[in-house]
Amino acid sequence: MLVIVALVMPFIFKDVYHRHLFVLAGIFAVFALSLDITLGYLGELSLGHAAFFGLGAYCSTLLAVHFHLPFWVTFPISGIFTGMMGFLIGLPSFRVRGPFFAIVTLGFAIIIHLIVNNWISLTRGPMGITKIPPPALVIPYFSKFAFTTELSYYYLILAILFFSIYLTRKLINSRTGRAILAIRENESLALSLGIKVYYFKVLAFSLGTMLAGIAGSAYAHYFRIVTPDLVGVYYMVNVLIIVIVGGMGSIGGAISGALIFTIVPEILRIVKELRLVIFGVILLASIVYLPEGVIRGLETLVVQMFRRKSIEGRNC
Repeated sequence: MLVIVALVMPFIFKDVYHRHLFVLAGIFAVFALSLDITLGYLGELSLGHAAFFGLGAYCSTLLAVHFHLPFWVTFPISGIFTGMMGFLIGLPSFRVRGPFFAIVTLGFAIIIHLIVNNWISLTRGPMGITKIPPPALVIPYFSKFAFTTELSYYYLILAILFFSIYLTRKLINSRTGRAILAIRENESLALSLGIKVYYFKVLAFSLGTMLAGIAGSAYAHYFRIVTPDLVGVYYMVNVLIIVIVGGMGSIGGAISGALIFTIVPEILRIVKELRLVIFGVILLASIVYLPEGVIRGLETLVVQMFRRKSIEGRNC
C-alpha cells in the first residue's frame, strides 16, 4: 500500500516545488538509514557521519567532472569509497569503548572539512564545484534521457530508497543483524556468547558509511553543486534530528523523520519569522513526549486504541 502511495505521490502533488521536497525527503531518508545502522541498530553514536555523506558527493562529482564518467559508474564507486573509508576509521575506533568512537568520528569529520575547504586545486574550496552532469540513460537507437526534472529524479531517488530499505532489512533479519542487535543490547553478554563484537561493529559501520556515500552521490547529481558545507555540522545535526525524532532502530522511523524534517518547516512558512521557533518547539516536544520516536509512539497509540475497543467489546 505504501509503495503504491509513493509511486502516485507526484501525480497527486503536481507542483514542481512539492516534487522537489519529496526528492529531498528521499535523499535524507537514505542518509538517515545510513546513520540508523550505526546509531539505532548497533548503538554507537557517530558524530562525523556527514563527512561520509560529503565524501560520497565529492567522489561522485570529481569522477563525473574530471573523468567524464556516467552517474551509473560514479554512484556505486562513491558508495564503495565511503564504505572503505568507514572500514579504515572503524578499525582503530572500535578498539576502545565509551565515547571515544564518537570523538574519533567527529575528529575525522573536522579533518575532512579542512581538506575539502583548503584543497583549492581539487575541490575549489568554499566556491564549490558546479555544473555536475545529471544522471542520464543512453538507450540504443533512441534519444538520450536525462534525469533533469523533479519528476524523473523523484523516481530515481525512490528506486535508491527502495534499494536502501531492502539492504537494511536484509541486514537486520540476517544472522549478522541479530549479532549486531545483541551487541547493542549487551556488548559484554554478546562477547561471552562468542559473538565477534569487533568484527560486527566494523562491518555495520562500513555498511552505514556506504549508504551515506550513496546518498551524497544522489544529492550531488540532483543539486548539481557541492560545497564544503556538506561535510559540516549542519548536515550532521540534521540527520541526527531525523533519526532521533523518527525513531532509532526503525526503517519507518528514518523515513518518517525525513518527511517531517523536510515538509513541516515548509508548512510553517506561513508564520514567517516564527517558523524556526515553532519547528524547534515541535522537535523538543516530540523528543520529550515521544522519546522512542514518532513511529513507535504511533504504534503504541494504535495498540492502546485496539485494547480499549476490545475491553469495551467484552464489557458490552
